[in-house]
Amino acid sequence: MSFFTALTGLKAATSALGVTSNNIANAGTVGFKRSRTDFGDIFATSPLQNASTTIGQGVALKQVTQQFSQGNVAFSANTLDLAITGDGFFPLKSPDGLQSIYTRNGSFMMNDQYNVVNSSGQRLLAASVDSSGKANLDELSVLTIPQKTSGQARETSLIQLGL
Repeated sequence: MSFFTALTGLKAATSALGVTSNNIANAGTVGFKRSRTDFGDIFATSPLQNASTTIGQGVALKQVTQQFSQGNVAFSANTLDLAITGDGFFPLKSPDGLQSIYTRNGSFMMNDQYNVVNSSGQRLLAASVDSSGKANLDELSVLTIPQKTSGQARETSLIQLGL
């Protein structure tokens, strides 16, 4: 029985090492969220035994959980790189328009149709904003940046600063 207990420990350590190596390998990946292993005891019980007096029979991997805590925000030279502070995801639409995707990776660029897309060609969705500044989150549409802007530029006439 002690051989089985030792084997469960080795198997659990192998699982933890796999998760740790995945975290290290993806440490430089934009938007990557690390994972954590959760373990639990194995108890050998039968209907005739009291579980509180039974000696543990090893360890088992209960689950691998993804950590959604805030990561570091780094500045880049790309004007379309975005970051989310706190909770939230960027909503994306697959290139065929059939699948909704959510990500924390904010590395974006423009495609030939002037849509804001990620490296996989998935298009960034944005909410429309009314004249009062309220966003309509019920209807998201593909974010398109027009090739030319219309209207005349005006200088700022009023600035308020509170310190």
